[in-house]
Amino acid sequence: MSQPSTPAKWNSRILDCCIDRRVCLCGTFCSMCLACQMAERYGECFCLPLLPTTMLMMRTSMRERYNIPGSLIDDWAVHMFCGPCALCQMAREMKHQLG
Repeated sequence: MSQPSTPAKWNSRILDCCIDRRVCLCGTFCSMCLACQMAERYGECFCLPLLPTTMLMMRTSMRERYNIPGSLIDDWAVHMFCGPCALCQMAREMKHQLG
């Protein structure tokens, strides 16, 4: 029997944007490019971010895949009030998880 995995947490906080300068600059000045790169690296179609709410759903999926606690409401609030920061946090997490 497999044991339940312990909850993880995000590798970086939402406002740690400057930890990775490339991600920070790309997320600030060309967030759609960063979102498309992330979708492709995550295994989705690179044009997925062109559809409404897909980055919110990708964040929720990422949270579940990496066993990070939270809720859909948390994800919505982060994307609604701090979208570029959420995108950068997701990119940093993906970089951490996938190497």
